[in-house]
Amino acid sequence: MRLSSVVALIAILPTSLVAQGYGGGLGGGLGGRGNRPDYSLGQQSNRNQIPKFATAKELERFNAADALLNEQRKLKLTDEQVTQLTALRATLFEKNADVLVRYDALRRDFVIPKALENNPPSSAVPPTREELAALGQRMRAMIDVFEELKARRPQQDSLVLAVVEASQKERASKALRDQMDDLRKQVPEKPADRKR
Repeated sequence: MRLSSVVALIAILPTSLVAQGYGGGLGGGLGGRGNRPDYSLGQQSNRNQIPKFATAKELERFNAADALLNEQRKLKLTDEQVTQLTALRATLFEKNADVLVRYDALRRDFVIPKALENNPPSSAVPPTREELAALGQRMRAMIDVFEELKARRPQQDSLVLAVVEASQKERASKALRDQMDDLRKQVPEKPADRKR
């Protein structure tokens, strides 16, 4: 199974630990064998590697207004537009603050056990089922909060696009799409719910 495909969350655990039965704890934290939510792991370089979760500080960089401000020369933004987008950047930052604060609290408590690191030391002690369950719950919680942040983007993109002229919209829309593509790479994605 390729890492770019949608796989069960248990698949992010080192294969050796799963084979030894240590993976069962995630099932306890996320539901039974047939009831585990699936997550897309994006482009992970190693099957034994826990997916990377960006810090809240890193997520702050993906402000919709910044997507256009970073391209102001190509977009040929006027001074007035730059002023409007700069003010809008602060507004959007405030609007997203509640989500980023919640994500940051979860991210600070997200500690990958040594045995689950990409190249674990030989002295690393395999985590208990309880530790695995807690890790899985934290990961799910971070992804859920991140989904809230992404859900706000369409409205925020509309506010940003309202600042530009019709002749600038195509390039501005591309800048926003590119930024959103980069944002999606910061945290593993949860696919759409499957029909039962």
